Amino acid sequence: MKTDMRNKKISIYRSKADFFKAFAHPTRLLIIGKLLEAERCVGSIEKVLNLKQANVSQHLNILKKEGIVDYEIKGRKRCYYITEPERMKNIIES
Repeated sequence: MKTDMRNKKISIYRSKADFFKAFAHPTRLLIIGKLLEAERCVGSIEKVLNLKQANVSQHLNILKKEGIVDYEIKGRKRCYYITEPERMKNIIES
C-alpha cells in the first residue's frame, strides 16, 4: 500500500519535472514569448527567431508533448498557440 502511494507521488513529481524541463531551453522560452503575442505558423516562427524549420519543429514538439502549445491546421500549415496563456504569462514573467 505504501509502495503504491510512493510510486504515485513519484509519478506526479516526474510529470511536473518534465513540464518544467520544457522551459529549460532559451529557444523554447523565445517561442513561448512569441506565441503569447499571437498564434503563429511554423514558418513565421522560423523567420522571427531566425531558426531552421527542423529546429523549430523539434522545440514545438517538446512544448506540445507537455501541453504548453497546441496547433490548428490551416491549409498546409500548422499554426501554434499557447493552450493556457495566463498560466504561461505567470510562469514566464515571474
